[in-house]
Amino acid sequence: MLDVPASESPGHRGLPYRLMLDRSNMPLASRRRFWIVGLLLAAVGASIAWRGGGESPDRLFDRARTELAAGHPERAAAAIERLAARRPPTGFDRLLHAQIDEALSRPIDALDELARIPADDPVAPVARMVAGRLEMQRGRVGAAEAQYLACLAIQPDAVKARRELVYIYSVQHRQADLDRQLHELSERDSLEFAYLDHWGKTRNVVWSPERDCDELSRFIEADPDDRRSRIALVEGLRRMHRLDEAEKVIEPLPATDPEALALRGWLLLDRGELDALDRFLADSPQDDPRLAKLRGNLALKRGDGPTAVRFFRIAQAAEPADRSLNSGLANALRLAGQLEAAAPYLEAVRLHDAITPLITRASTDEGEKDRALPDQLAAACEAAGRLFEARAWYKLALSRDPVDAEAQQGFHRLGLRLAEARPPKDGEGAK
Repeated sequence: MLDVPASESPGHRGLPYRLMLDRSNMPLASRRRFWIVGLLLAAVGASIAWRGGGESPDRLFDRARTELAAGHPERAAAAIERLAARRPPTGFDRLLHAQIDEALSRPIDALDELARIPADDPVAPVARMVAGRLEMQRGRVGAAEAQYLACLAIQPDAVKARRELVYIYSVQHRQADLDRQLHELSERDSLEFAYLDHWGKTRNVVWSPERDCDELSRFIEADPDDRRSRIALVEGLRRMHRLDEAEKVIEPLPATDPEALALRGWLLLDRGELDALDRFLADSPQDDPRLAKLRGNLALKRGDGPTAVRFFRIAQAAEPADRSLNSGLANALRLAGQLEAAAPYLEAVRLHDAITPLITRASTDEGEKDRALPDQLAAACEAAGRLFEARAWYKLALSRDPVDAEAQQGFHRLGLRLAEARPPKDGEGAK
């Protein structure tokens, strides 16, 4: 007899055509075997339909991606779950799964998916960036920093990761780490005028910590073990003379933490508890630059010029371009009657301050359009010993005018000087 299409066979819908046979003359045992085979095939077909709806893994991936883009994360989640039953998850699968979890407000699940993507997977840099963004949204800035650094370890040219680190280091007032990231952006031709202007402001504009303190408080609330944010918040509260709050914030940090040790000393100095500060410093290292600055200021307050000179020399040697240290050393030398010796440090302060009006102008619309300003800022930064900033300004000047002779000479001159003073690699300053 002729085969009957499955769609027209109500008793055996979905079975292959070759099973549509005349079975009326079959022996009973054969008919039983026929029914068993048919039921097994039907079960297999139902299983396949349940697991993937009959769609290929690539079709399921595309469906999940399309549903997510269309604003239907629940449907996308259903498709990605069916996909997971059809093949072992690839890096692309896990990344899409994480994005769906994020859309469904499941950040922990999303981070778990992203963490399962190995560093050698093609999507690993993107996965680390997404994880960093999720951690930032949660206020876990230390975890976000680790993700961005992991991205850079895989892909050093990841400009967005460096820009995210610039934000973190700016809020936490980590000048050396900030310098490194801005320098790397400049070397990759990715440092825009606004970033260079910001770089100058970190040293030449007085910090108003109110807004940063709110953000730092949020970071600590999300992650009480965030040491870097805690240190920055204590300094911000100090500057606002909120000393009781600062002492509570610093309380969890161990006595062995060198930065916390220095900050505890500054709080005593701020309160005028000089004898208590003497006792506090009695057993601490004499050559630590952070404590040396504190000891130098303590000696100045007491009018002890020679002691102030000794400690400010230790501190200034560690950060030669720091204005406060050059000013402190100059004051100490004058107090000690060494006026001639103070002159170079007073000049360093003058050169630093000469940058301020240029930075102020750079922050205006007219300043950004001023084609002479990058050369002026480059020369001023170079004179003040801020060589990485100076090279970046020269590079910006050349991007605007490739035949700028002053910028050409300055750029190559600083290239030779900086060959021996490269910043540390990514992550070396992150503790």
